Amino acid sequence: MTIRSLCLTLALALLPCAAHAQNQAQAPAAPQQAKPVDPSPLAQEIIFAGKLYSPLKLSVTLPYTSQIMSMPVAIGQKVKKDDVLATFEIPLETRMSEKRTLSLASVKDLEHQLATTARDIDKLRVKRKELEVMEKQNMATSQALAQNAQEIDVLEKQRVAQQEKLAVEKEQAQQRLDLARDRFGPKANFGSLPSEGIIKAPVDGYVLWINPELRKGVKLARETELFQVGVLDPILIRAQVHEIEALRLKLGDQAKVVFDSIPGKEFTATVSRIPWAPLPTALQQPSYYEIELTLPNADYALKEGLKAQVTIIPKK
Repeated sequence: MTIRSLCLTLALALLPCAAHAQNQAQAPAAPQQAKPVDPSPLAQEIIFAGKLYSPLKLSVTLPYTSQIMSMPVAIGQKVKKDDVLATFEIPLETRMSEKRTLSLASVKDLEHQLATTARDIDKLRVKRKELEVMEKQNMATSQALAQNAQEIDVLEKQRVAQQEKLAVEKEQAQQRLDLARDRFGPKANFGSLPSEGIIKAPVDGYVLWINPELRKGVKLARETELFQVGVLDPILIRAQVHEIEALRLKLGDQAKVVFDSIPGKEFTATVSRIPWAPLPTALQQPSYYEIELTLPNADYALKEGLKAQVTIIPKK
């Protein structure tokens, strides 16, 4: 056998081994079964942003176009219900109109009518006694007695109507006086009115806002908003939450709250309101729900408008 024949024989013998090795190299690796991943607690968190709001905030307006005389309060000041926030000069035409409102002329007129009716009834009763005596002496007829009784009955009914009308008029007069004292202070009375009116706090709370135009000597129009008085403890967080996350929330869920404006401090709030109706949105867009959380604020460090970052881990 020549050298050339020997080489050819060896090449043909090694050819199946090389093909097998190539097939092994090209064969894909057997797929490995994926390991189940445990859900991380962080994946269950609901994180959203919200803002602080007062749960109760009332506006205080000026009842008449008038000049401000004094303003003894400042923003952030604690006030009690009916505390004086400002005083204003009562315009002359307003004083004249209010004095007419506080007049007791209608009450006195009804009292006069009632007294007149009572006098007329007494006269008819005296006449009745005379008619009864005259009837026994055949000097008066039964018809005269019947007519007298009818007149007394009419006047009695008239007196009852006058008494009811007088009671209503007195009650309304007292209500007008109470309203005048609420606007002008305790010095207001029937027939008299002070020269200055008062603006009072509607509730116990804090002065959250004062009209920047409000100062002594300025003249403002009727129904101008002067103050906003509200409550700050507790304070509310309002936030818009996506429909998927809103369905995971429940009343009473605890939340961690942090503020960019108060670094390094964490607060705890409670979910206190979850509406069933979403905020208005386009049909093709997802819905958002405006939820509320209640946050204690005993030291009044938190103010309206602060932006909060809220983190909630819903209960299972």
